[in-house]
Amino acid sequence: MSANTLYGPKVQHTDGTVVPGKPLDLEHILADFVRLDAGDRAAVLSILAHDLTVGIRSILFDPPVSESGIECAKWMNEALHRLTACVNPRHRWSVDDEVSLIRRIVESSFRHKFEFWVGAALNSAKNAVLSKPSIPAE
Repeated sequence: MSANTLYGPKVQHTDGTVVPGKPLDLEHILADFVRLDAGDRAAVLSILAHDLTVGIRSILFDPPVSESGIECAKWMNEALHRLTACVNPRHRWSVDDEVSLIRRIVESSFRHKFEFWVGAALNSAKNAVLSKPSIPAE
């Protein structure tokens, strides 16, 4: 795993103050992820897919689109393709394969400069699903 750190999204308050995103603990997020049932894991993966779609749209629909933006969107789309493949209800991946996919997407996000979107997506998933009190204690 890369030594790079993912961050949640920055927040801009109505007074204009910008608060930087907080670092995400990927290992903690993945530990919570593996304890979820298949339906909740699918929800996390769907949130990641949705947020990557939003990222691709943001890059491509906000002219002018740079060559680096197109390259970034291409790799985000590849991650999106893999996410949608792994939540296919007729051929679900194992939890280990899902974790491996998330790790590969994170690593790829740093190589191809879309870590902002992956950090925001993981933060959304953490807040929506992974922070639920239903995760059993170890």
